[in-house]
This record gives sequence, structure tokens and C-alpha cells, in this order.
Amino acid sequence: MTSPGDLVYLPAETMLLQYNREVEELDLDPNKTYIGPAPIKYKKLEKPANLLLIEEECRNNCSKVWFEGEEWYVKR
Repeated sequence: MTSPGDLVYLPAETMLLQYNREVEELDLDPNKTYIGPAPIKYKKLEKPANLLLIEEECRNNCSKVWFEGEEWYVKR
């Protein structure tokens, strides 16, 4: 079990996503699947990384991590 502040291991080729801040603040039901919104930025890890976990399970089966000075979402 992980909690905020822990380091989490992400393998190479993991996709990191960012969304518009306004969308992040919407109160969406985590038990439903939503088609939108699309991410505004994405990155694929070239090599494995240990990243700081900010929030576990914060949007549609995603966790929030800290990478290169920014908050990113990653699928669990």
C-alpha cells in the first residue's frame, strides 16, 4: 500500500499525462468512465523512474506524481 510522500516505481514506456487545471477541479464520480477531456501534455518515460507520489487514486484510476518540477497523472 502506498501513500502520498512515497516513491513509486514506474517502468520505461509509462505515459505521464497533464490536464487543464479547470478540469482537475471538477468533482467527477471515480466509479464512472468519462470520455473527455483530453490531456493537454503528455510524456513517455524513456527509462524506469522512482517518482514522488502526490495523490493516490485521484482521477479515474490515476495517481498524481511529481516529475521534472510538475504534477503529472499516471494510470494505475
